[in-house]
Amino acid sequence: MEQALQELKATKGVRVAALLSEDGFVVEEAREADAPEASLLSARAATVLGTAKALAQTLGQEGVEEVMVEYPEGALLLVPLPGYHLLLLLDSVRSLGRVRLALKRAVPKLEEALR
Repeated sequence: MEQALQELKATKGVRVAALLSEDGFVVEEAREADAPEASLLSARAATVLGTAKALAQTLGQEGVEEVMVEYPEGALLLVPLPGYHLLLLLDSVRSLGRVRLALKRAVPKLEEALR
């Protein structure tokens, strides 16, 4: 799990990669030295993902694959995993394509590690 997070963090544009419990506690994180700690983002991020899941139910969708919040100087990605959430803080939306490719490789590794 730590290796998968480190690989995500090593992806250009990723400042923080963190695995969170469903209730918003940090299980593991990898971040740049000057990036915010995942614990400062985790509880609110879990609330955002919970809200997105509720919206999905309202829309008749089976679930949420990813939630993205875009800011003037970056973006936050939240990806639900079985019993957990993956949080990625990006320095720019320009990094989004590269990060989504890295996620396609990392998510199966994380899911396997969580079993």
